[in-house]
Amino acid sequence: MKKRITAPREVLHELQQDYFICTKCKICQAVHVQFCTDSRFWRNCPSGTRFRWDAYYASGKMEIARGLHIHEIEPSDSLRHILYTCMLCSSCQEQCWEVKQLHPTRVFELMREKAVREGWGPMPEHEPLRESLEKNDNPCGMEADKRGEWAKGLDLKRLPEEKAEVLFYAGDAYSSDPSLFPAVRAAARILQLGGLDLGILGAEEKSDGALMLLLGDRDFFETFAFDNLETFNSLGVKMIVTPDAHAAWVFKEEYSRGLDPEIKVRHVSEVLDRMVRKGNLKPREEVSLKAVYHDPCKLGRRFDIYDPPRRVLQAIPGLELLEFPRAAFNSLCCGGGGGVPYAFPDYALWTAKERLYEAEWTGAEAVVTSCPYCLQMFRKAVEATGSSLKIYDLAQPLLMSLGEEV
Repeated sequence: MKKRITAPREVLHELQQDYFICTKCKICQAVHVQFCTDSRFWRNCPSGTRFRWDAYYASGKMEIARGLHIHEIEPSDSLRHILYTCMLCSSCQEQCWEVKQLHPTRVFELMREKAVREGWGPMPEHEPLRESLEKNDNPCGMEADKRGEWAKGLDLKRLPEEKAEVLFYAGDAYSSDPSLFPAVRAAARILQLGGLDLGILGAEEKSDGALMLLLGDRDFFETFAFDNLETFNSLGVKMIVTPDAHAAWVFKEEYSRGLDPEIKVRHVSEVLDRMVRKGNLKPREEVSLKAVYHDPCKLGRRFDIYDPPRRVLQAIPGLELLEFPRAAFNSLCCGGGGGVPYAFPDYALWTAKERLYEAEWTGAEAVVTSCPYCLQMFRKAVEATGSSLKIYDLAQPLLMSLGEEV
């Protein structure tokens, strides 16, 4: 869009130094092994591990970017498959940055934008998402007037009819998937218990557009960003809190250019951590559970939000916090990133099952995470494997310990 309302635009050739400098050293093909003691879990790239060809690893895709730049190769079905099986989890960039300070994830994001501009991206299977966004203001097929149903029975202010200091933005997945309603309700209830003056948009809440940005359709993303920025700036709120890691990503990174500078954006894990540390929330009921925490890619590697959710879990009496072999910056994607599940559900599930196996390897009884797409993928993996592991959103065990239910 001409108004450049979100982050300044880049195009692929602006990062040519990155993909021309890349020496294909392959450091991007494994985790930081000094922090992962078991070689069984050294693999970090879902697409490279699954499809095995070098083109599916970051080093291969950097070479493809170089080839496109000098017109050495042309777009093809196989190239599109390589590009859209990438989960944009940024694990490759986590490894590369420490050594060469390159930005492979950003290169792949801009490759997708190039694909959309030139008409060879995204995948045909992604078209229903776009159609739903055009019709319902969300990509999930849910009718727009039902977006606020997750909040039924909760005493939450309705914006803009009422005024509140904090906007609670539920996000696309939490507001459209009934299996996630207990998680988002728990988050909202805890924020109320912590003393926040909370309001929601209900049926007036629109998609954050993050999925379209992941697929490379920046123009369509910005139509939603423009509408949301007008709404957010008119509400008179001081803070936007969301439990959706993808919404937090675009609000913090993309919307900041047009968002009123007086409005702070926080992921719910950051707010819960602060409330617990300041004593606004006092977990008291014992929750007897061995839990392993899974770091969402957009929350961890994008914003270094690793410690806040762990401190929340450590404050819960009776809960024993375990760690994945691939934890924090080494975390493996759940399989739900990059729009992959919509086009390649079997491959996405394969990735989720690998992560679930890793959770079982720790001896955990439950996986806790802070992203709706991670919750969805883990639950699909549990259903597919018959695993006994429980899957929780961060807010759920905390609400149990507060002696509340929703």
